[in-house]
Amino acid sequence: MTNLAADEGEFLDTGCLAQTPPGDNLLLDYARAEAEAFGVAAVAGGGRVAHVDGLGVHLADLSVPTPFGNSAHLTGPVPHDAVPALATALHEFFDAAPGGPFLIFSPWPIGDLTAHGFHLVGHPPLMVRAPSVPKPAPTPALRVERVTTAAGLVEYERTLVEAYPAPEMQPFAGARLLVPDVLATAWQFFAGYDGDRCVATAAAWVCDSVTVVEQVSVRDECRGKGFGTAITAAATHAVEGRTAMLIASDLGRPIYDRLGYLPLLRYTLYIGMRG
Repeated sequence: MTNLAADEGEFLDTGCLAQTPPGDNLLLDYARAEAEAFGVAAVAGGGRVAHVDGLGVHLADLSVPTPFGNSAHLTGPVPHDAVPALATALHEFFDAAPGGPFLIFSPWPIGDLTAHGFHLVGHPPLMVRAPSVPKPAPTPALRVERVTTAAGLVEYERTLVEAYPAPEMQPFAGARLLVPDVLATAWQFFAGYDGDRCVATAAAWVCDSVTVVEQVSVRDECRGKGFGTAITAAATHAVEGRTAMLIASDLGRPIYDRLGYLPLLRYTLYIGMRG
């Protein structure tokens, strides 16, 4: 039998350490990319960001009513005995500013946060799509355009707020999640039009190792026409030849299945309220 024991003093990378290099594994690449993406969007919108050393948690706060603009992303597993420290760090950061609830995203199982005032949202699947999967045929009824102007971004956010939906941001009173400065970052935004009306949205954060697909929405009255597939495909192929990954909703998962996305594991999501 081969001796699999580590030599004394040999470094054994678990694949989720702060010093684990990019490209070691897709899960870590995605967790880091998503944390960076939300942080960049927060900074562009004049919000706050922070990183908690030792816990691998990245905090981004736009102080908006919806939790989709206020988030914490774990880029490493949190030991059970460190959960109280994580809860304290979350409350200290988000309680320091006004705003609505915030979401905690963890790709690894995490200790029970309910005892610290958080509520479990669920375990949505993280899905991955290889670049070798063929690109789907266009959906003629939907005209997809990349958003490149401030006016287009307002129209995009209105559609996202009304179609996703984000009821905390309704009635829509102007851009709060996305401001023009975000167009100069690695974010790409795609709007889908039925005639002259924007009815669908999707976004992509593109980095060297992976494309993170976010903000997929279709207006309720336009569903069942293939628009969700078309708009998701646009974000998926924001840059050709990249692996694409996303966190699926129950509503969106059949679309992602049809596009060739495969379930990798389930995330853990908690929601927290400001004190």
